[in-house]
Amino acid sequence: MEDFEEIFNQFKALRMESIGNLVIYNSKEYKRLSQESDRLFMELCEYVKPEGMALFLDYCNVITLLQGTAESVMYEQGFRDGFSLIKLMFNSNNT
Repeated sequence: MEDFEEIFNQFKALRMESIGNLVIYNSKEYKRLSQESDRLFMELCEYVKPEGMALFLDYCNVITLLQGTAESVMYEQGFRDGFSLIKLMFNSNNT
């Protein structure tokens, strides 16, 4: 079972990366929000004292990890939902 989990985690990581490269990064809305995020970050850097910047960057890292974890959980649930739907369709066709 550990082998399956390791293989699935590798598959998930590669798939999520490819989705990011092919779909998200080509999205105009994603690009717009990314530019706005960069602009706000640079503006914030002007106001935050150097002592507070390390704390702020730690906070940003934790938020990024939190978002990545949420995306991974949602991907796994979508995978389960898709598998359940296929099973349901297969079972209804066999009855």
